[in-house]
Amino acid sequence: MHDSLPRIATTPPALLVIDDDPVQRTILCKVGNKAGHAVTAVATVEEAIREIERQHFDCIVLDLMLNGQNGMLMLGEIAKSNSDALLIIISGASEAVREETIALATHNHLDVVDLPKPVDLAVLRTLLTSDLRVAQPICL
Repeated sequence: MHDSLPRIATTPPALLVIDDDPVQRTILCKVGNKAGHAVTAVATVEEAIREIERQHFDCIVLDLMLNGQNGMLMLGEIAKSNSDALLIIISGASEAVREETIALATHNHLDVVDLPKPVDLAVLRTLLTSDLRVAQPICL
């Protein structure tokens, strides 16, 4: 007898890593991959905007200092295209800059978490594995 209920397949959550430091970007990507995410990594604000316009992300990791550009510029784009994404700010910026960014993200109705550098990888892993799994039915 064939079961009439649709099978459920889990789609890996999409993670966007925005960081201009290649070592940091590699580490963040490895943590994301191990947490089961489909990871996209970029180094500039322009690349990040292109990716956000191209696809939806469940989680976005954002550095605030990107080759002389302010990562805070990304908040409006994230709010426009990925407002339901978990935004994880990982930055060595001053506490005042991080607080200002969090206030602006909250104003834009973004779910935001602040992790100062050097990032605690165990905390990041926990964030990436909690509540980001997306179940989608597969029609057979």
